[in-house]
Amino acid sequence: MGGGSDDTVHAPQQKKTTRKLLEGWHWYRPGISREEKILVFKLDLSILLFGCLSTFSKTLDNQALTNAYVTGMREDIGLTGNDLNYLNAVYYSSYLSFMIPASFMLTRLPISRILPTMEILWGVCTFGCAWVHNLTQLYVCRFFLGATETVAFTGVIYVIGSWYKRDELGTRMALFQISAPLGSMISGYLQTAAYTHLNGRHGIEGWRWLFIICFCITFPCAIIGYTCFPNQPNNTRPSWWLSPREIELANKRLEEEGIMKVEKKINWRALTRVLKGWPWYCFVFAWCLYDQNQYWGTTPFSLYLKASDRHYSPSQINDYPTVGKAIAIVLTVIGSYYSDKTGDRFGPTLLGAILVASGSIILVVWNVPEGARFYAFFIDGAETAMSTFLMSWASDVVKHDSEARSIITASMNCIGQVFLAWVPIFTFNVAKAPRFTVGFIFSMVTGILHVLLACLIQVLDVRRKRMEKKRMLPIEAGNNNKTDVFDDVDIEESVSSPKEKQ
Repeated sequence: MGGGSDDTVHAPQQKKTTRKLLEGWHWYRPGISREEKILVFKLDLSILLFGCLSTFSKTLDNQALTNAYVTGMREDIGLTGNDLNYLNAVYYSSYLSFMIPASFMLTRLPISRILPTMEILWGVCTFGCAWVHNLTQLYVCRFFLGATETVAFTGVIYVIGSWYKRDELGTRMALFQISAPLGSMISGYLQTAAYTHLNGRHGIEGWRWLFIICFCITFPCAIIGYTCFPNQPNNTRPSWWLSPREIELANKRLEEEGIMKVEKKINWRALTRVLKGWPWYCFVFAWCLYDQNQYWGTTPFSLYLKASDRHYSPSQINDYPTVGKAIAIVLTVIGSYYSDKTGDRFGPTLLGAILVASGSIILVVWNVPEGARFYAFFIDGAETAMSTFLMSWASDVVKHDSEARSIITASMNCIGQVFLAWVPIFTFNVAKAPRFTVGFIFSMVTGILHVLLACLIQVLDVRRKRMEKKRMLPIEAGNNNKTDVFDDVDIEESVSSPKEKQ
């Protein structure tokens, strides 16, 4: 009885301590009402749970190709030369071919049904990779994998940006983004386990078991998506987990932030308006640099280990690249906590860019101790962390314009992948392993450019904020509830005029 009484007495205190801890970590805003806190908690369980699992499974499956390549697949199905890069090129070409139609589809059809359906199709294509016997069959599987992933990343980013307030965004974006390096880490460990314990089981090679395991992980994610993943706030119906009152509160939160409601389709006037402002060009270019800089710590590192004269074991080849992913997770969490607390997106971005540039310089020098090369490959994980900071920064700059946010984030992802599809074929030719001289020099140049571009974006962002302060007076007087980041364009172009609506 005494023990039960103590539990009852301490329960309210434990809840209070938990609440203070979450507010201290900036998970909930200080002073948030109980009703709003329940809403945010539900959004976390629905949006983040599905979004993180979806990204985790896709990164897991994508990384599985490299892990399988270095642990038996190359020999079993007769891959030669630059085939691994060509396989990635097919994947990204398919991904890009369907990107623009898929992005427009997100504004016309229910996201809550599109994303889980694509998740199932992705799982089926992954399962197909386990049974390929030649390069042509693998090309087919990679093509359809690219097609089914087109809406995943952009769709989840879009929904996250549609439901959360600015000071809630960075932490959630960080949690979503770390699921990618976590998937890469787990893929390495899974391949090690599959190669060690399942290789030859039921006559199936270890690398094939990896794709089978990935398939089994994907399907529960799709079920979660069908069950509770929402549409945009102004296009979501009441359900078993979200009441009409909570939907009303969600839309009210967006109005308080000055965020425009999402229109059914993106019009050409909106696209023209976005292309007249600096955010599209700067953030798209920054994302292109990010895609190139984060690459050399992944597949090239695995190829370096496999081709090294130190004769690393299959387990080491799969496990060592996961260190960079662990660094990415740690830097993402710390950097996002700092940026949410201070509102500073520039600091973490600049630090990550400098660290990555230093690693690429070491690899260009090349004649250094093995430990220094490992540091260079490991520190590339800092680039993976930068995806969170860049997306959060872009969302901050155009927070008041849903159409601009959708166009910019989709363009960042799409155009970045355009270059990722073909550049590594020339910069990181598989046959050049372990020393990718052209690739390392290219990475050094893009790394230094990333440092300079981060500084330029900061200058433009400070200028934007200064202009916003000048507009605060008429806004507070009730003149307008929106802020324009496009200096020469009227914000009213972002929504249809009354005549157009008629």
